[in-house]
Amino acid sequence: SGINAEYGIEKNKEKAEDSRSGLEDELAELERELQLLLADISSGDTIAQSAQESIDQAGGTVQSNEEEVSRLKKDYDDLEELISEKEDTIAEQLADTEEAAKKSQEVESAINDKLADVGVLTEKYV
Repeated sequence: SGINAEYGIEKNKEKAEDSRSGLEDELAELERELQLLLADISSGDTIAQSAQESIDQAGGTVQSNEEEVSRLKKDYDDLEELISEKEDTIAEQLADTEEAAKKSQEVESAINDKLADVGVLTEKYV
């Protein structure tokens, strides 16, 4: 019966060693899976960071476009104001020209009247 006990103890030792060996394999496998998960997480972080950079860049572009549109609107308003001022100036110049033409016509008419008077007087005294 002592031999049986020794044999049983040996068997138990072998089972324990097999179990321990199996545990080491399982631990190594878990370690590999953990490393893969960490790599995936790191990769995900990199993708998220890259996406955030793209979002920030797009935000900057939108901001830049808004500023450009605002500047163009201001330029357009300034141009409209300038055109309006030029139109007013041209209208004033046209009115002045018409006034001058009217005065010129009046002066010419007055001169013609005087010339006619001179003609009449000349005929009387010649």
